[in-house]
Amino acid sequence: MNKNAKQYLKSDNLFNMKNLVKIYGSYVYTIVNNSINGNEDIEEIVSDVFLALWQNREKIQEEADLKPYLIVITKNLIKKKYRDLKKNVSTCDIDDLENVIASQMDISQIVENDEKKQIISNTINHLQEEEKAIFTLYYYNNKMIKEIASYLKISTTKVKVSLHRIRKKVKKELMKRGYSYGK
Repeated sequence: MNKNAKQYLKSDNLFNMKNLVKIYGSYVYTIVNNSINGNEDIEEIVSDVFLALWQNREKIQEEADLKPYLIVITKNLIKKKYRDLKKNVSTCDIDDLENVIASQMDISQIVENDEKKQIISNTINHLQEEEKAIFTLYYYNNKMIKEIASYLKISTTKVKVSLHRIRKKVKKELMKRGYSYGK
């Protein structure tokens, strides 16, 4: 987290929050937009992200980078939005249901994405510990290949080869279950 973000979060001044939104607003907007594909709820979720960040600002470590916090808050709010949507679908009449279906992400797409995530998770769980660590550090912790190599005390070539092999395994499992790779 840069010094500006730290000072914005530690102050109770709302002007500072506006500056924080200026700094990270487009970043959060991009995450939300990529996750829900142009839904009209984007602005609402972005606002909720910054509200949650502000309400929990005392819990954020001073030396921590702010972007991972924003990612977690954003993803959790998106999940909550779709959980709430699923609850509302069961209690609405048929006209409301048509409007919900027309305005929200395709439920079959959500289910398909969940199935793909489960296949990938199962594939990763059957890897050797070092391969799991490489995959996790690269894809979930956004670490660079050099950082992973240094952290695991292995060569960058080994990291690259391992990532290539893991992707091949994931692709094979997805294709075996009828999914195309990369979608």
